[in-house]
Amino acid sequence: MKRIFSIIFLLLTSMHVSAAIYIVHDIEESSVRSLSFQLSKLLPEDSQLIPVRRSLFLQNVSSLKEEDVMVAIGVDSFSQVCSSVSEGAVMAIFIGKEEYLKAQAQCSIPNTAVFSGAPLDKRLALLKAVWFDRKPLAMLYSDNLLVDEQEMQDQAAQYGFEFQFMKTESDRLSVLKAINFVLEDSIMVFSLVDTELYKNRIAQDVLKLLFHKQRVMIGPSFAFVRAGSLFAVYSDTGTKLGILANQIGVWQTREILLPAVYPDKLRVSFNPYLIKSHGVVLPSPSYLKDKYGLCSETAC
Repeated sequence: MKRIFSIIFLLLTSMHVSAAIYIVHDIEESSVRSLSFQLSKLLPEDSQLIPVRRSLFLQNVSSLKEEDVMVAIGVDSFSQVCSSVSEGAVMAIFIGKEEYLKAQAQCSIPNTAVFSGAPLDKRLALLKAVWFDRKPLAMLYSDNLLVDEQEMQDQAAQYGFEFQFMKTESDRLSVLKAINFVLEDSIMVFSLVDTELYKNRIAQDVLKLLFHKQRVMIGPSFAFVRAGSLFAVYSDTGTKLGILANQIGVWQTREILLPAVYPDKLRVSFNPYLIKSHGVVLPSPSYLKDKYGLCSETAC
């Protein structure tokens, strides 16, 4: 199957067909096929959707045309497309806001994104409602993020919180040492979407360390809740793809690039074990929806 996709990509680029939508990725073929199928159902029937592995795509960038669209899956694909392509437009998905802002600096073509995670103010508002300890919130991040510490600190202050920032190398030892250091003054880690920081099972090691020290994390995704974070606010894949399809449609029909955004339909998931062990009282599903615009698992 991988070879079939490669052959299709080479044939289409050599034929100079009409505008195409290339899904540039470095994930499992079954996953990208599923994403391509879901996205295709949201686009016009004549849309040419071409999944292509990142390494092959980068070998054939000279064949791209100005009207082509590249959908970059993840921050690594977005970064490499931006640094290698001079034609078309690139739209990133499954990427954090701070990852996007850092990689965007090297992008010479029109670009936008659908962010993973949730806006900082929405996460802080929910945290204020369920967490009454006002000790500093530890925030670790790698060099792959563009973090405006002052802006985030100002937002935190609006909800009665304070951030303790720490920039760290992304290898396992450095991350765990940084966690140990910030936990001297904090009992909660407030995480951002940081692909490099939490790769290679580092996230699981961090959550295990927090569990043993009776500390908690606010995660950036549902996967973090399953692995041991207290809660996470996030959007599902279908919602992200719906926004992406609209961005593609507006660009192709009106040549207008919509701004990078978080999805407006957000979910929240809580870890039942940690909620109980820390004595957290949860708002009702209806209150979560009315007050914060969040869809709980029981109400979705």
